[in-house]
Parts: sequence; structure tokens; C-alpha cells
Amino acid sequence: DGYVLPPVAGTGLKFGAGTHRYKAAPNQDRAAKPGEGEQLRDYFSPPFGRIEEYRVDDVVTCAYTFTSDEHFFARTEGKATIVSACSGHGYKFGAVVGQKLAEGVVTGDLENTRVWLEARD
Repeated sequence: DGYVLPPVAGTGLKFGAGTHRYKAAPNQDRAAKPGEGEQLRDYFSPPFGRIEEYRVDDVVTCAYTFTSDEHFFARTEGKATIVSACSGHGYKFGAVVGQKLAEGVVTGDLENTRVWLEARD
């Protein structure tokens, strides 16, 4: 459950993973611990060769929610459609989720959009 964005146009390599999962209060301190960035970087070796040559400049933490099955959540209430990109998937798939929701609004087929979002077998 990780991602790597390549360095382009003067930016550095960006990587992340949902490796630290625990229940926490909304106002709990989420500061990274010393060495946590390097530990996360090394999570990608392998498959990335020589990834240890990248220096960790910054570490950012966040909180996100989970559904019990780690799928997206979608529900229509009146004229509103509520979507929760649970389990950190919102960051990775935000653009396509927005596109699919817009498509569902335009076509009037939000049920098909909900089924696609929830990706259930």
C-alpha cells in the first residue's frame, strides 16, 4: 500500500505508504519520529534499486479513515452524494473519483458510479 512519484521539473522523489495503522484521537500529535522517513524510504527497496541514495528532506504525517473492507464509501442523500475516499485511496485516486462523480451527475446514473466506487465483487 504505497506510492512513489518520480522527481520531475526540479522536484524531489516523493513516496508514501500506509504502514502505520492505529486508532488515534483526532487531536493526537502526528509528528514523525526520528528515522521514520528513512524507514519509509527503505520500504521501497526492493523494488527500487539504490533508493537509499535519496536523502529524506521532509516527512509529513496524516490521519485517514478506514471502512471495514477498505473500499470507498458512496451514498446519495436527497440531492447530495457523499463520498469518502477511505483508507488513503483518496489521495491516489482523487482525480478519477471526481471525474466519475461528475460523469454520474451528468448522466444521471449515480448508482452505476456508486457501484464503480465501491468496487465490490
